[in-house]
Amino acid sequence: MKKILALKNIIILFNSIFLISQENLINYKDKQCPPCEIIYSEKEINKKLEKWPEFRGGDLLKINSLTNIQYKRSSSSQYLYYEDKIVPEGFEKGKGLIGSWWTSPGLDPWSAKPFWGSNYEQPTHSFKDCVNDNLRWMCGYSYVVDIPNEYSHKKKFPLIIYLHGSVYYDSDKSFISREKTREIFFRPYDDPYIFVAPIRLEIDWDPKKIKDLIENVKENLSVDISRIYLTGLSMGGRGTFIVAAEYPNLFAAIMPLSPHHGPHDYLPLAQKIKDLPIWMSHGDIDRVSSYSQAKKMADTLKLMNANIKFRTEKNVGHWGWNNIYSDSVAINWLMSWRNNDNKIIINSLSK
Repeated sequence: MKKILALKNIIILFNSIFLISQENLINYKDKQCPPCEIIYSEKEINKKLEKWPEFRGGDLLKINSLTNIQYKRSSSSQYLYYEDKIVPEGFEKGKGLIGSWWTSPGLDPWSAKPFWGSNYEQPTHSFKDCVNDNLRWMCGYSYVVDIPNEYSHKKKFPLIIYLHGSVYYDSDKSFISREKTREIFFRPYDDPYIFVAPIRLEIDWDPKKIKDLIENVKENLSVDISRIYLTGLSMGGRGTFIVAAEYPNLFAAIMPLSPHHGPHDYLPLAQKIKDLPIWMSHGDIDRVSSYSQAKKMADTLKLMNANIKFRTEKNVGHWGWNNIYSDSVAINWLMSWRNNDNKIIINSLSK
């Protein structure tokens, strides 16, 4: 009975997303420009970007510098698709439409300030006539930057990139939840770090967008490039695999938590990340992300002699990440690694 009810809820969700998408399609049927004008160019990524506001140690910033950069489409349609084993009634495999949730009041991620809920400030846009806001997923990421109180341009600081999971399509709950996760992260008093949390619109995280985000942070903050760390949960967990596989030499260590198994299998990425220190964890009763797939990934990496820690969270479902992010042992392990000349070594500050 529970499975039937769950399937009905999924069908209702996808049908509502379909209706939202159809409505947007009618509104924007003659408009084909995304709301970002600078065509992606690796050599000119920092040109013509919006300048950061003035800041000091302890500030929490919202950065929209990269949102005017246009990246290559990952689909011929103006929509992206899910491809998973569970297909709602009325949809073909890989044909579940995503609603443009960012067009709803209170959910626009291009706000100028890093606040959600009652403190959220709705941004105003002056888009050109050709702009179809459904295509905003083609633009660079907006992101939050948490600067440590001890920050100084005279010192190099570690950088942690946090990739979030899926977004609730009808509320700001996921944004408020991410804010709580940011606040819960353990912060060593003797090893302060810069925390960055981008906001994704498409299904999977885009490695190029994350790389450009890191470059943008390095242009404005004093970053220890040998101590850049990547972590994420659920869709951000699989995103951690995806981004690290594309740029394995960029990170000193990674921490994918409860990585989601779809829309595409992440097992083939093991070969590309096997030389990175990896901390994985997954709840053994998770009904959203596949525990068996995560265990298979960990076992595959172990056969490759990878430096991997895999922790099974007993009687835990698709939750429990804050217990790990608040854990001094987990965060100190992540930050104990340093990337020098693409060789991972133990950091001298290791606890």
